[in-house]
Amino acid sequence: MTGQLRHSARPPRLAIALVSGTALAYEILLLRLFAIIQWHHFAYMVISLALLGYGASGTFVALARKGLLRRFQAAYLYIIILYGLSAAICFFLAQLIPFHPEELLWNPWQPVRLLAIYLVLALPFFLAATSTALALVHYRDQVPMLYGMDLLGAGLGSGLIIGLLHLCFPVQALLITCGLALLAAPLAWWEFHGRRRGWALTLLVAGLGALPLLPSSWPTLHPSPYKEQSQAMRISGTRVIAQRSSPLGLLTVVASPLLPWRHAPGLSLLAAVEPPAQLALFTDGGGMSAINNYSGDLTALAYLDQLTSALPYHLTTPRRVLVLGAGGGSDILQALYFGVKEIDAVELNPQVIQLVQDEFATFSGGIYQAAGVSAHVADNRAFLGGNAEEYDLIQMAMVDSFAASGAGLHALQENYLYTIEAFQEYWRHLAPTGSLAISRWLKL
Repeated sequence: MTGQLRHSARPPRLAIALVSGTALAYEILLLRLFAIIQWHHFAYMVISLALLGYGASGTFVALARKGLLRRFQAAYLYIIILYGLSAAICFFLAQLIPFHPEELLWNPWQPVRLLAIYLVLALPFFLAATSTALALVHYRDQVPMLYGMDLLGAGLGSGLIIGLLHLCFPVQALLITCGLALLAAPLAWWEFHGRRRGWALTLLVAGLGALPLLPSSWPTLHPSPYKEQSQAMRISGTRVIAQRSSPLGLLTVVASPLLPWRHAPGLSLLAAVEPPAQLALFTDGGGMSAINNYSGDLTALAYLDQLTSALPYHLTTPRRVLVLGAGGGSDILQALYFGVKEIDAVELNPQVIQLVQDEFATFSGGIYQAAGVSAHVADNRAFLGGNAEEYDLIQMAMVDSFAASGAGLHALQENYLYTIEAFQEYWRHLAPTGSLAISRWLKL
């Protein structure tokens, strides 16, 4: 391990694929994690910091190539081990840096803290790229094959992390990914020396690789204190009663028994009735929607008649309604309140429907399976493009998060529900006397 590796030794093909796969999985996972602890647009900086790490590694290998190649095996294995450890450690260190984008305009330390986060999180990508670059330099005559393994691993890793996010929470996925990265070291050792050598190192690194399988209660996420859920959890008595996670978002249901929720966007200042009991449903710590307590008594939903989204029901009497972005189900209840007989409710995240319809069925009244309601798990535009039905009313009420407005970010928040092509699609699905109703946040 201390001497120079002979070129006749087998190259670490499988190890290269595993490192590449975990690096791409780690990058995709950071997108999810940053969407949770910050806002979705800050997740995009993960791409730039990954490029920073990969670019810096090329410069490093070019300058330190001779020294690294003299001790190739040791350098290669230690770099992989450092990569696996840093992937987890650097993320949790980055969370300790108090970066708050809302303070960028008046706090001169915030840009410095953002730079520190970049440098810390670029380290795992730097190490992963360095290990691959070092192998490519050492095995120059086998570059096409090794590069092919690198691409194969990247493709598999990108797909596998999506499946992993369906099975566990992002923090657990992070620990599992780091464990797989660590296991690339004994795999490389085995490729170098065959089955008969290196059992001590194999067991050591395999033990490190088992660390991510431990309970994930100790490493926790620290969302921005300015996010909606963070603010809500400061209310006395609030508690999380359910959580679900998928690549589409981290869903959190929060109950507030001491200070009840009153989530009714657009409620008239002259409203004479108040909403029923509610549970708050957050997506990635923001984008709150409400799950209303519904027992089948429509008179308890009278507040829905005093929302701005009720205007279309006073202009016409729609028989068939399409609700885009059904979420917690308030728009479905509003349609039921006004006596609509046919309601198509479209929701992208199936876990939202599962929470409302199954886990909190008693509380919500199972509205996704109410008479006349058809639930569809689909992207809004994909659903419209896949059918030719016409509707008397297409309702899009508060499908955007107010969190973006609170951070002054609506101008940066892309939403393909508001493109010219999208409106052409809505128009195509309206009945001759149909209406399109869109309710959005207003902030002065």
